[in-house]
Amino acid sequence: MRPQPTPAATRRSVLKAGAATIALSAAHLRFPLPVRGQEAASPTADICVLTPEQTEGPFYLPLELVRQDITEGKPGVPLRLRIAVANITACTTLPDAAVDIWHCDAQGYYSGVEANPGGNASQGEEAGAGTEAGTFLRGIQVTNADGIAEFQTIYPGWYTGRTVHIHMKVHVGGTPEVLDLATPAGPDAGTYAGGHVSHTGQLYFDDATSDEVFDTAEAYAGRDNAERLRNDQDGILGEHADEPGFILTLTPLGEDALVHGFLGEITIGVDPTATPEPAGFGGGPPPGEGGPPPGEGGPPPAGSGGPPPGDTPPAGAPSPANG
Repeated sequence: MRPQPTPAATRRSVLKAGAATIALSAAHLRFPLPVRGQEAASPTADICVLTPEQTEGPFYLPLELVRQDITEGKPGVPLRLRIAVANITACTTLPDAAVDIWHCDAQGYYSGVEANPGGNASQGEEAGAGTEAGTFLRGIQVTNADGIAEFQTIYPGWYTGRTVHIHMKVHVGGTPEVLDLATPAGPDAGTYAGGHVSHTGQLYFDDATSDEVFDTAEAYAGRDNAERLRNDQDGILGEHADEPGFILTLTPLGEDALVHGFLGEITIGVDPTATPEPAGFGGGPPPGEGGPPPGEGGPPPAGSGGPPPGDTPPAGAPSPANG
């Protein structure tokens, strides 16, 4: 008989993960090995802990693009993102769930939206940013028999009012289909339709690793990193920073992580029968930090045009039919 969730299993419970770390020579690395989050993705993860909901933010687009490589040529430190999804009602892994992610590029821009919080370059200078046609750094992968979805992307940049993060949703009960023709999303892209959303959340990064990436890698240059919000200042991450299901475990994939990139792993616990409402913007700023962060429910960054309030895509965003 499988173990059932008990009151003793809290969000702060330690998750058992069996993912092996890659043995590399620390003498040749610029980063500690590995940079641990709360837990790594593992097909044998023993988890009965529900990951709390977070806001989807104003930049979600229901493009329903099924593809593993979501970079579309965007420059940045490579990130192989491995997300394990667990069914907390049965304490097992969850196959055939669609993990939907989206995040900003190295300069802080999101694809496919006109209102953008991004960084150094203007929207006109930033290729693909602020245009209705953009789909970069957005995509869906369906979990395998071990409950794992894997993406090839880049280490996200940052923008005013938020710490470094990746947005995500977990869809259950829909159907993936292969596209009949090549699209800007890639020749192997497909679509996902139907089902319901069982989880909306965000994934976060170790601050020290982000410091090294942003101070050293060329794609992130031209920003004043002293203005970047850190994890303990972020009003959305807030008190969740030491809970499972939020901070990625990062492992360098080569002797120079800025070239070869990182493996990012995490386990997310969901109730596949649930249809929870996403958390509202913010969730309470840390002491002394003022109101909700710009771009996530607070005032828009100066000159950005600002996203509209609520959980709807910004004006000018493409419809699902355009994705």
